[in-house]
Amino acid sequence: MFNYRFFCTSIQYLIVLCSLASFSLVAQPLAPYQTIEWTDLMPEEDLKLLESAPQVDHESMTEEELAQDVPIESNNALSAFEDQITQAIADANQQSTSSNKTRTWKDALISTAVRKEFHLKRIRLAGYISPITWDENNIVTELFFVPYFGACIHVPPPPPNQLIYIKLDKGIKLVELYEPFWVQGTLVVESTQKDIGHSAYSMKNAGFYLYTE
Repeated sequence: MFNYRFFCTSIQYLIVLCSLASFSLVAQPLAPYQTIEWTDLMPEEDLKLLESAPQVDHESMTEEELAQDVPIESNNALSAFEDQITQAIADANQQSTSSNKTRTWKDALISTAVRKEFHLKRIRLAGYISPITWDENNIVTELFFVPYFGACIHVPPPPPNQLIYIKLDKGIKLVELYEPFWVQGTLVVESTQKDIGHSAYSMKNAGFYLYTE
């Protein structure tokens, strides 16, 4: 004999199960992007060490050099400072095997120390593109995102904890190297070594748009 009550109870049970299953499949809303500064990616100790680094001697520059966009090769003050930073990086690399020495600003230039609390965080950051891989149409598919124009290209690279490695499936059209961008995506704490630099962070699902205040 057909048990109508059992049939109705079974149907209700299946409906509840389907409802629970569909609920579990609903995508949870993503956290909003957190806008950060480059210094937020640097441990406090490294930041303090870099603040003790020597500054460019602007007093030795002529009024013409200060007023004009003088190429770094022809600007003696900036060129000397660049050489000093390059030598400091080399010195720090040579001395990095010593475990007993006191850290200086030179060590901060090659520091891979990170802020682990940013791992897998959705962040938004302003900076510049330093291309690693691109095609004849200037479509960049692999890059370092850097805090200032010319980093890794015309001037020594920033510390690894100030570089973000990004690989793109479709690539991005780069018209001018000096063009600033916003980038947003999921930050990952991982080391990436390339010929032009070494990064302590990378980014997944990166999206770029032109920088605006």
